[in-house]
Amino acid sequence: MPVTAASSPRADSAPAPFSGFVPEAGGASGLDAAELARFERDGWVGSYPLLTPRGVDEVGAMRNTVMRSLTKPADIARATASDAFVQKPWFKSMHACVPECFDIARHPAIVDRVKSILGPDVIAWGVTITRSAPGGVHRWHVDHEHHRWHGVSVYLGLAGSDLDSALKLITGSHRMPENPQMYGVKDDAAALAAVREEILTAEMVRVPIAPGEFFLFAGRAWHGSHNTGSKLRLSMILQYSRPDVRVQIPLNFNEPIHWHPSRPPCVLVAGQDHHGRNRLVERPGAMP
Repeated sequence: MPVTAASSPRADSAPAPFSGFVPEAGGASGLDAAELARFERDGWVGSYPLLTPRGVDEVGAMRNTVMRSLTKPADIARATASDAFVQKPWFKSMHACVPECFDIARHPAIVDRVKSILGPDVIAWGVTITRSAPGGVHRWHVDHEHHRWHGVSVYLGLAGSDLDSALKLITGSHRMPENPQMYGVKDDAAALAAVREEILTAEMVRVPIAPGEFFLFAGRAWHGSHNTGSKLRLSMILQYSRPDVRVQIPLNFNEPIHWHPSRPPCVLVAGQDHHGRNRLVERPGAMP
């Protein structure tokens, strides 16, 4: 029997729903024809309002506490035991550990727009809060998960996502056959040149957004960042796919990729799961 998003179970003593959403986010609908065409052409679209200033502060403040209980990126390569992610979940599993993250991942302002791209059946499989200090560099890349299966990512700004630190994207790069590392890309100029070999109209763009706003980008879009400003950048990244894919955890960041055999927790945020390939979870209780 298929599982439906509407029937997702809740804990008996569930914490109160997260209330840090702006009122205008509640009346959201899917992408219109122009927005969808832009996404298909450029690989990203936005931005849209989601969180109030108080909501932004609440989410940003929880990062350090939450990350202490998760397996961080630096520790992933050592997490090879079959039960490695039982006691210390994957750093992208905040939706299964933090009720506020679960509520954000299921919010219609995000989900209805993601449905416009993926269709009526959608799972959220990755939610994490990223931090970039001044001078921080995140190389040009495609998340290995999205190179393995199709999906959509959401970038939610929490602090410092201005022109000096915002995520960089190359328009049209979601149509590239390989990730940047396969082209030997080392910097912005090389990344753009590699994409323009295939897509002549490609441009490198920064996407500055206010705290509490979000934009969507294709899972296979080439992206990276270099915080050249003086402020800390904090953001939430949410990742979605259809439930017919098999979600796994990569144990390293360079080819060849090794995959953990466990099934990380996913949330059915829309429609039905007719496939049963992933481990669906309910809203978590409050963090201790």
